[in-house]
Amino acid sequence: MPVQDNEDTRKTSEPVADAEEELRKQQTAKQEHQQDETSVQKSGKLLPFLNAKAERHQSRIDTIDGKIATNQDKIAKHQAAIDRLSDKADRLEDKNRMLEATLGNIPLVRKFIESNERKIADIRDNKIPNRTQKLVNCEDKISQLSAKRDRIEHKFNRVIALNDAIKSFSIGFNKERREAFADAMNRLGKANEECLTDKRDALVSQKNNLMAEYNRSDTSMSDKFSIQNKINALSKRITQLDMKITELTRSSHYFSERTNDELDAAMKLTSDKLGEMVDNGTVSTPELSEQTITAAHKVETLDKSQVASLADQLGIQPLANAEMQMEDDYNMIDGIINNGSKTDKDNAKTELTDAIRNMESLADNPFVSDEVRASAAEELVKMKKQLEMLDVSDEVKADNWLSAMIENGDAVLTDDGGFRINSAYYNELPRNERHFETMTEAQAAEVMSALTMAGVAYSAATKGEDNVSLVVSKNDVSVLNDVMYSAIGKIAHTEAVKENAEKGGKNGRFQTVNPEYYASLSYKQRFTRFEPRKTAHSIATELVKQKIPYSAVVCKNGEVALTVSQDNSEAYKQIESAVKGERAVEFVNSDSSKVLPEQERVNQQTEKVQTHKKSAVSKKDGGKAFISRSLMRKEAQRVKHQKSSPEKPQTRKRDNQGLE
Repeated sequence: MPVQDNEDTRKTSEPVADAEEELRKQQTAKQEHQQDETSVQKSGKLLPFLNAKAERHQSRIDTIDGKIATNQDKIAKHQAAIDRLSDKADRLEDKNRMLEATLGNIPLVRKFIESNERKIADIRDNKIPNRTQKLVNCEDKISQLSAKRDRIEHKFNRVIALNDAIKSFSIGFNKERREAFADAMNRLGKANEECLTDKRDALVSQKNNLMAEYNRSDTSMSDKFSIQNKINALSKRITQLDMKITELTRSSHYFSERTNDELDAAMKLTSDKLGEMVDNGTVSTPELSEQTITAAHKVETLDKSQVASLADQLGIQPLANAEMQMEDDYNMIDGIINNGSKTDKDNAKTELTDAIRNMESLADNPFVSDEVRASAAEELVKMKKQLEMLDVSDEVKADNWLSAMIENGDAVLTDDGGFRINSAYYNELPRNERHFETMTEAQAAEVMSALTMAGVAYSAATKGEDNVSLVVSKNDVSVLNDVMYSAIGKIAHTEAVKENAEKGGKNGRFQTVNPEYYASLSYKQRFTRFEPRKTAHSIATELVKQKIPYSAVVCKNGEVALTVSQDNSEAYKQIESAVKGERAVEFVNSDSSKVLPEQERVNQQTEKVQTHKKSAVSKKDGGKAFISRSLMRKEAQRVKHQKSSPEKPQTRKRDNQGLE
């Protein structure tokens, strides 16, 4: 019986222990989830700020490097000039010695020798010292720029180290996370010490300058009192900096020598401190760095049990968090695929493409740490998978469209797994009337759907593994071009494209929009208008809204040449009228202009019609007027008659009138 009692006791106590264990796991999971959210929030707020700081520091370093290189070139130039001047002075001295020994008694030669001596003196006393002083000035400038560059580089290293320390929180494996954190904190401690030392040296330099001014004999007592107060304030700040440097400075391998629990506890303390500072709005790089180091050093004051407790509370599970984030992203993509419109899919593709481009630039950025580049590479893989999901959805849509075509009898499957659509139309078209286009199955589904809605006959067949060859009549190429451009963003491979591709691609002197579309249109298919910039922008916006393909180029005079196909010319005119509105004009004798036959009319730009009664159309600003051909002929005859008629001679009586 006692054995049975013991067995009953064990059986009844096990559920209680299991419940406590389950509760503890739930609490731990809750703490881990909160820690993950805090880490993500910190990264989302701090990392962009730190990246911007790093880019700014790197830009300043590049600028200073350029200035140093410029001064180095100047030094080489001045040194070469000094060498040339020295050689010239030596040659003049040799020439004078030769002339003095041979022809020194001749007065003309004596004047020549004296002129050379003046040149030598000018070179030795003026030109070479001036060049030497310029060389020294450039060397001093380089020293100043180098010192400034070192200070900025220390700040740059501090930002990069702090950024790497924060990024280490998201590393999944414990060993790699601890190694990354220890390396980042070691670099952060060294960079912070260098920055504090630079600041201390600047204060010491200011103090020395004030002391020199204080000790000058011409400094008054009142000025000395003010200077003494400044010196005391600087001395106090220098003492505080010395204490801070001593407090924060550790060996260069301090964190690498810590145990795993100590590193985990330091990460917990620094993570909490950073989260607190971000919540309080503290984003100053020096304060963030100093507080991060101070929080990590607090582990030294804790006993082993406290360190172990903090290490247990760390609970970072980046892999699980990444999987949850990936699952959320996939759910979002699934929602767009299943419930979103084509516009939603296109927008999602555009956003993912831009994000992939930005992430690729971050992964290739040499100014960020290896951990940042590795994290960017991981994000890049996820984004590409999401884009592949959208592409797969297009393939599924194409398969569904093809299935519907097969059910309706418009498409036939081939033995090799491909398909043919409207093969009879292909056979009806003469060989020289066929126009071929090759695209993917998803693109072909979009284009063929649009062609069906437009009432354009076509034929299609699979070509290779994932390509479709589409055939239309050459008379329908312009419609196909517009359909392809609006549906899949591509242009048809017409003869005009082959002839004008180089013309449309080489025009790099002006700003161009869609030059390929311009090249795809023949000369007769183009409808071009020249508009001012603002008007062209408004018209282009409306063209995009109505999905009308266009091309644009900014001309030398600042105007914009907008080109659409002749099929879209009426739509362009409607948009142009809506954008510009009715133009205010003033008509003068417009009825007379209408009565005149067209062959009897001539348009001429003249001054604004004021008093003459002529048939004209004049703008209100008085810039132009248009006169009929007959009136122009009469006016020309009148002017010609006036020029041809001689002036009447004055009579003799009038000439001799004063003499009588």
